[in-house]
Amino acid sequence: MNIYLDIDGVLIHDSLKNYQKIANGAVDFLRMITDKHNCYWLTTHCKGDTIHTLEYLNDRLPVEARQYINLIKPTNWRTWKTEAINFSQDFRWIDDETYEPELEKLREHHSEDKLIRVNLEQNPNFLKDIYFS
Repeated sequence: MNIYLDIDGVLIHDSLKNYQKIANGAVDFLRMITDKHNCYWLTTHCKGDTIHTLEYLNDRLPVEARQYINLIKPTNWRTWKTEAINFSQDFRWIDDETYEPELEKLREHHSEDKLIRVNLEQNPNFLKDIYFS
């Protein structure tokens, strides 16, 4: 399965209360998804290559996360993140914020259930609770 992964609001808190704090269980989550799935960055920090993505994360995630984040492949998109999703393969998209055109594209492909919305303020242990078979 392909996993499309956002960063801010998913791996790293982006609320004022916990701004830039690593999400609970982020390293274990990264290990789990990179061990079992094809993983792709789907974030504003990655458009075409992972250079900026890794620089951004190396300053924010613990050293033990580096071996996992280096395994995640880049995506390229212009306006909407759904431009980078391969709808012909099974996937999960993990993000904290989506926009109506993206939701419409998911509906068009009967893939609304593939979106996993993260809210670290409501559930700070979200990444510990998530599991993919």
